[in-house]
Amino acid sequence: MVVAQKSKVSAAWRFLSDYEDSYRDGKPEEGLLFKANEAIDLALQNESTSKQVKTHAYKLRICYHLYQAKLRIEQKNLEATVQDKQERMLTAYGNVELADFEAASAQVEQIKNLDPKYFELLQQAIVKGNSTMDGDDIKLATAIQQMKLETSNIATGKYKAKKYEDAASYFYKAGVLNTLLSGIKDSASFFNAGIAAGKTKNKAIILDYNKRIIDAGVANASNYESIYSALLEKGDTAEALNTLKKGRVLFPDNLSLLTVETNNLINAGRGLEAISALVEAFSKNSSNGFLALFIGNLYDNTANPKDKTGKELAKPTNFDDLFKNAESYYIKATELNGDNKEYLYNALYDLGAMYNNYGGYLSMKKVATGTDGMKAQKENEAKASEYFKRAIPYLEKALTIKPEDASTMKALRLLYLKTGEQAKANEMNEKIKQLK
Repeated sequence: MVVAQKSKVSAAWRFLSDYEDSYRDGKPEEGLLFKANEAIDLALQNESTSKQVKTHAYKLRICYHLYQAKLRIEQKNLEATVQDKQERMLTAYGNVELADFEAASAQVEQIKNLDPKYFELLQQAIVKGNSTMDGDDIKLATAIQQMKLETSNIATGKYKAKKYEDAASYFYKAGVLNTLLSGIKDSASFFNAGIAAGKTKNKAIILDYNKRIIDAGVANASNYESIYSALLEKGDTAEALNTLKKGRVLFPDNLSLLTVETNNLINAGRGLEAISALVEAFSKNSSNGFLALFIGNLYDNTANPKDKTGKELAKPTNFDDLFKNAESYYIKATELNGDNKEYLYNALYDLGAMYNNYGGYLSMKKVATGTDGMKAQKENEAKASEYFKRAIPYLEKALTIKPEDASTMKALRLLYLKTGEQAKANEMNEKIKQLK
């Protein structure tokens, strides 16, 4: 029986070699591959030959050739409809059936487990390009090297075809294979696996791949945020918050996780605690214009609370301090966000809007009747006019960034009217008409 099984391995090698010769001659005979695969599968069923490295090496090469044959057919079928060669290749990767490639991939780990020293020689041949190997060993190393590249191509093709679950699987496999062969963790492929998993919108898949990436030791903040969001959608709030906490410990300076944590604190009625955490973060990264804008927004919203319907509520007792802090961080945001026009626009607009709103609040503020009341009313109106005038230059700068923004135009038109600049109000009114 042992002799019979060894003959199966020999038969598989012979059919495989004959196929490779026919392929080199430009006339590949796929029938030889089927015979080779049939023989090697029989050898893999026997305990003695299934433990031999060469049995798995032949299985890998045979299945990889079978996969390549199917890929060539896919490319040929696309020639009439997809003219661009690169586009045709990616589309073929997205369409090709992958059972044979999967079978080939499974042999890599088997070979490593059966003979780690031999696998190290394969790694050297693949990574360094220098080796004492020859013959079938070199053919095996070459096949694994090609599969390493193909795994990423398949992932990209599946992603392009919007087969996101397959894309996630193959980006992850690319990460595992590249890490296995080079000894260096392929964080880029693992990162792409997380992105593709997120595209599936399937909570189980999102959780699975992001946890795998964490276990692989290549996680970034986005993996923790993805798990947090998926758990929250599942209704597992406790575990979601626990995941967020772990992410914040590992990535304390990540703004996205910090934003999520901040929103949670605000929703829990702990807005000042949230601001305090952000101010501390800004003290460590005082060049971050987005963070300055975020803090300005929080101080602004805390100073000018509203109910769920948007109705303004009474100003807090520490309004003056909150207002000054909001103003300070908004100004910092305008100074730090010069290159990011979107954030710069928001900082300019929000600061101008805050001044405008406070001016409106002062002008409408009720005062006691009588002589003292009239005096207080005049003081409020004068102060309101001061804030209206403060708002104008910031909104004008915001308009230079988004010159057709209707909301900025309307706010400026009203401010021009309030401050007696009728000519500018008329000019702005004409610009608004042109938008329609």
